[in-house]
Amino acid sequence: MRIDLMSGGRRPWLIRLLFKVVERKLGVVPGPVQVMTYRPRMLPRPLRRYLSRGMSGVGPWSGSEAELFAAFISNLNTCHF
Repeated sequence: MRIDLMSGGRRPWLIRLLFKVVERKLGVVPGPVQVMTYRPRMLPRPLRRYLSRGMSGVGPWSGSEAELFAAFISNLNTCHF
């Protein structure tokens, strides 16, 4: 069973509005952003900052290298049942 991250009413109205704008422009809201905003009080602020920085492209990897790494990790996390 998956949690429906988009229709949860726990997000502030400003985040929900931002999601509508992003979804209209990109067609979908990125999964990590959905997870980080689902229950923000469950993630400590330093961890949210760390994740945001990692997703913003700041670092030694190019965008394509980060995508390749993410695809590799996603493949490793595949669950067969």
